[in-house]
Amino acid sequence: MKRTLLAALFLSLISAPVVASAAEGDQQPSRAERMQHWAADRQTMLDAKLAGMKVGLGLTADQEKLWGPFESTVKDADKSRMDAMGDMMRMRSQGERMSPIDHLDAMAERLSQGATNIKKIAEAAKPLYDSLDESQKHKFGMLGRMLMPERSRVAMDMMHQHVGEHDRDGDE
Repeated sequence: MKRTLLAALFLSLISAPVVASAAEGDQQPSRAERMQHWAADRQTMLDAKLAGMKVGLGLTADQEKLWGPFESTVKDADKSRMDAMGDMMRMRSQGERMSPIDHLDAMAERLSQGATNIKKIAEAAKPLYDSLDESQKHKFGMLGRMLMPERSRVAMDMMHQHVGEHDRDGDE
């Protein structure tokens, strides 16, 4: 009898949160809410990657002064990308459909803006990179790849691997 009573009590204790969350679970977050959570998570990850890169480089006091413009430019570029994605998501959620030509134009605009942002990052990184010693420069290249969107990071890794093979073979 005690075992049955304890088992019933135990089951009621562990099932109460499940029942409560099921009742609350009927309220699924909207697409916009999910997008906001995703964007916030993405921002948190970028902040963590930048902080890790900064610590990993072991910057001197003079180099610390050059970090701010680089970090700010990386964050601005990411914000630009997120804004473009948000615009696209809003358009889709409102049921707007692009013609194939409009889609190509929009893609070209995103790629052009991305190229502009990458150029700005390179310009902001140059003074910092020039101030680094050889060990820090190696780390900058390795840690900087973490900042890139996934597809770009894979391409850069492939390029570095290819260059490394040529260096080992003595071809270049």
